[in-house]
Amino acid sequence: MNFGFNSNVRVGNAVYHVQTEDRGPAHPFLDTVVYMAGRVVHKRSTSYQDLIGGAAQGEALANQLHERLSQQHREIMGQLEAGTLQLNESGKSPAKVVAAGSNDELEVRLLNPKSWLEAGNATLEVELRNKVSETAIGGADVEAFLESGKNRSAPIRTRADAKGHAILSFPLPTSVAEGTALVIRATDGEHYAELRFRMKAKQDEKTPAPTSK
Repeated sequence: MNFGFNSNVRVGNAVYHVQTEDRGPAHPFLDTVVYMAGRVVHKRSTSYQDLIGGAAQGEALANQLHERLSQQHREIMGQLEAGTLQLNESGKSPAKVVAAGSNDELEVRLLNPKSWLEAGNATLEVELRNKVSETAIGGADVEAFLESGKNRSAPIRTRADAKGHAILSFPLPTSVAEGTALVIRATDGEHYAELRFRMKAKQDEKTPAPTSK
């Protein structure tokens, strides 16, 4: 089913990125990760096996799952704003999380921005680097998907090699809605980064234009 939400929450001078997603029926858990300056400061995972075994099927099941995912996402954001969410597994305040700093930041680079699309197939050659030291970050999880409003495609996932390189290949739809984003994300368990490109509606104009990192 693969639903997901992404929100930025400002608490004082700190900005947190909250990501909640469904990992799919093969791994029936709703995972929420809170990032601050690219660093993971909170994780929560809840099972929805009870829904899989229930009476609801098809669209009814999808609606139940979507509502539960939305509720978990809202709860995390509410606790974050109220200052009651335990961060870094030790209850550190947002100010201390800021002080922990972002000297060790993950950066996602697309190595083939001009040639990633050929004959309707996307091949994303990705490199992961430390922003400060420029050293390669190997072993990180990398995923790519299309996102349009609240809808997104099932993610394609892989893992970067020891040199921080990863390749994600998948067929691209013959048409996409105007404003659809191609999103590339990476995390090594402690740090998070993403690239987001705006897609054009016409197939022959799908040269990505970066919108944010």
